[in-house]
Amino acid sequence: MKQIILLSFILFPAGLLAQQKKDSTKIVSLKEVIVPFKTVNGIGHMPDEKSGIIYAGKKNEVILVDSLDANKAINNTRQILGRIPGLNIVETETGGFTADGIATRGLNPIQSIEMNTRQDGYNISGDIFGYNESYYLPPMEAVNRIEMVRGAASLQFGAQFGGMVNYVINDAPKDKKFEFHTSETAGSFGLINSFNSIGGTINKISYYGFVQYRYMNGWRPNSRQWQFSGFGKIQYKASEKLNLGIEYTILRNRIKMPGGLTDSMFDANPRSSFRSRNWLKSPWNIIAAHTEYTISPKTSLNIKSSLMFSNRSLVWRNEDGGAGALDNIDPETGKYSNREVGIENMNNSTTEIRLLHYYNFGKMDNTLAGGIRYSYAWFQKMSDGDGTTGSDFDLSTTGEFGKNIDFTTTNIAPFVENIFKINDKFSITPGFRFEYIKSTSDGYKKSGGVKIFSDENRKRYKPLFGVGFEYKATAFNNLYANISQAYRPISYSELTPIGVTSKIDMNLKDADGFNSDFGYRGTVRNYLNFDVGLFYMAYNNRIGTVCLVLK
Repeated sequence: MKQIILLSFILFPAGLLAQQKKDSTKIVSLKEVIVPFKTVNGIGHMPDEKSGIIYAGKKNEVILVDSLDANKAINNTRQILGRIPGLNIVETETGGFTADGIATRGLNPIQSIEMNTRQDGYNISGDIFGYNESYYLPPMEAVNRIEMVRGAASLQFGAQFGGMVNYVINDAPKDKKFEFHTSETAGSFGLINSFNSIGGTINKISYYGFVQYRYMNGWRPNSRQWQFSGFGKIQYKASEKLNLGIEYTILRNRIKMPGGLTDSMFDANPRSSFRSRNWLKSPWNIIAAHTEYTISPKTSLNIKSSLMFSNRSLVWRNEDGGAGALDNIDPETGKYSNREVGIENMNNSTTEIRLLHYYNFGKMDNTLAGGIRYSYAWFQKMSDGDGTTGSDFDLSTTGEFGKNIDFTTTNIAPFVENIFKINDKFSITPGFRFEYIKSTSDGYKKSGGVKIFSDENRKRYKPLFGVGFEYKATAFNNLYANISQAYRPISYSELTPIGVTSKIDMNLKDADGFNSDFGYRGTVRNYLNFDVGLFYMAYNNRIGTVCLVLK
């Protein structure tokens, strides 16, 4: 849906105008009112293009969070994102993964590994390709809207099969110099949640920030979560054409994990816990800057750069032997067994440059959107370290790590899409993206007490094509169809064995395939929002786990 601009006009008799012009001329400019989305109960669809990005012909949704009745204090994403049909959600916030994961079309939702996860349009996951896991999500109390694009997102945002999800943070109020908001929540299992935000606009500068503190004991014993998150952004409107901004995101947390259960343990008592020494923390830091420049009435430039430096560390009683392997005190030593320590350091920088241009082709207005992404990520994985025999949070080790490997990923990806309007109702949107990926690994892992060194360097060149169609049946209803190629290289975690009993197939291949959509969507007055569609996804060489019984 295009943006709707509402303007007011006042008509005066000619004589009165002449008299006013004779005395003194006074012109009053009225502010424009822009309505970017049409929603019903907070759910709607993206316009054809926005912020240098083309959405025409793509299956997409937008959720206005403030319009929903949901428990935002504990980031209950099921109550918010669960309104999107076909979405899979896994709730793991207190189980060792600090952010609930999502996926579409039956893909793996753990840590949103099949999604391109963003905040305000920039990447917030560990690594776009090599370690595409999200351990941070913004508090839902700070989110203005959530934008989601299904498989066709591969051309504009990256090659993930699941699509793109973007959490857009609240903006500063434009009509106030200072605004303060606070929300205090208490609940069962020791829940305390405090959310506080400030914002305002002073001349050409606007600002917004929040801090959130949350503490809770889990439903199971040995389950505890402490979390602090914060965010701040400043925007400077240098002129009507130029807008600059910078923002910073911080997360600090500590989680005590209750450990897993076998089916029989769960059947006997789902609230039981046999682990009392498992801890995790995942500090997250993201700095982002953006530039929006209107080159001409028909051409705009959008640049976003982000720097992420984060970590995930855990100390735990390794569950080799299954959840049934009890963590008991050794009667000979009078102590627990040594725990295992794992430390993962994640750093990446990403810059995306987007150019949007409107031009005439024949009698119709067409839209060209193109750009390039550059990303470099460094990921250090240290695991299988012998920790202490204690029970508190302690990352001390008694010797070398069993694995210490540095991974890097360099990605350069130019992309372009164009809306060709055949007439006022029908448009065709072809697109192309080219992915250059260079990945390296350097380090060692121990096997039988012997160090096996790794020094690998792999380059990939992957072209991706797609085309979308859209027919506007009415002002708010349209038919859409799309087919776009997708791609997913082997990630670091898939090259890492879990425990001592798993093995990695050395013949693993990168996954590729495509997503296709066909549907009819829109709104009926102010009481019905609908999207009826079909999809087909081809996911070749998908990597998974196979259980083998050794005799």
